[in-house]
Amino acid sequence: MNDIFNLRRFGKYFLSDLTRLYSDNWLKVLCFGLIPVFATVLSLMFSLIGNYDYSYADIWARDTFWSISVVIFVIWLPAACFGYVTDKRAGGNFMLVPASTFEKTASMIINTAVVIPAAFIAIYMTSDFLCAIASGEEMQESLAVYISEGTLFGIEMQDITGQMLLSVHAGMLFFLLGAVFFRKGKISKSILVFFGLSVILLFALAFVLKDMAVMSDEEFEMITETDFRTVSTVLAIFQIIVFYILIYFRIRKIQY
Repeated sequence: MNDIFNLRRFGKYFLSDLTRLYSDNWLKVLCFGLIPVFATVLSLMFSLIGNYDYSYADIWARDTFWSISVVIFVIWLPAACFGYVTDKRAGGNFMLVPASTFEKTASMIINTAVVIPAAFIAIYMTSDFLCAIASGEEMQESLAVYISEGTLFGIEMQDITGQMLLSVHAGMLFFLLGAVFFRKGKISKSILVFFGLSVILLFALAFVLKDMAVMSDEEFEMITETDFRTVSTVLAIFQIIVFYILIYFRIRKIQY
């Protein structure tokens, strides 16, 4: 058991891994988090050039910026943080680090899917809050307050917040798997695989919907919205577990 996981050894490795990630990527993560500031400055410049009154972007525009930023961040982060493990020299040093495969995988997942995203979210929400206050808006107009009330794009999110977080986590794990699996073109190949799997799933979904179309009204009414959410949650958890296992075995079996 000590060869698989040792708390003290894992703690030392995790902190050293986090320090390296901070040194290599802090400026990039900061730039992602400061997108509201960049957007505000750009909007202010256009208002000065166009000679019209400046007003802070409405919540729909900021929702859009936030959603796009999250998608790009999820795709970019894994390859930026751990794409080096497939490199012959840097990856060789990674394999020589005195830590078990389980500890390396756990540190990789925690840093990529929890710690760094949390830092990005904190910086982004703080930037948006400060921009809203500096623009003379009410505190309630900040994106953090808006989302904390369970609303995104005017849609009530209370019932699907858990599913959404699981889906984002699964997405980060998917691109992390691509980062440690492909030696070159990590992001582009991962996206191609993602689209390929999406097409297959759409065909499978089409067959399911075809079967549902012939169901009687009584049978259809027996299927509640809760059933759909439960199935979606179970599938997301299943995907996450599969990605955990695949990442672990990829790190364990990697060769140079």
